[in-house]
Amino acid sequence: LKLSLEPLRVVEGCNFVETAALCTGAGASLLGEMEGDCLLTGDIKYHEALAAKESGISLIDIGHYESERYFASCMQKALQNKGLNGIIANSKNPFSYIKG
Repeated sequence: LKLSLEPLRVVEGCNFVETAALCTGAGASLLGEMEGDCLLTGDIKYHEALAAKESGISLIDIGHYESERYFASCMQKALQNKGLNGIIANSKNPFSYIKG
């Protein structure tokens, strides 16, 4: 799976990542409950980034929409494997990017 994210916003809280966590959407509020060296999520706020850096946790901001784009189809497949139906609504990222 390639997310094709460029540029990538990162907070370097640690030098070596042994365990990483992923939370779709905006998951930085889970930092206090997370066990790991690095969190990949979207919508990371400035003060959340400062707190993570102080705690030695690295962050990779993969974007809110971008983090959810592939999750929906993965969840739908998992539900189908359990005999359940999932309805996925197609959406587009409301943001566009301007190169300077």
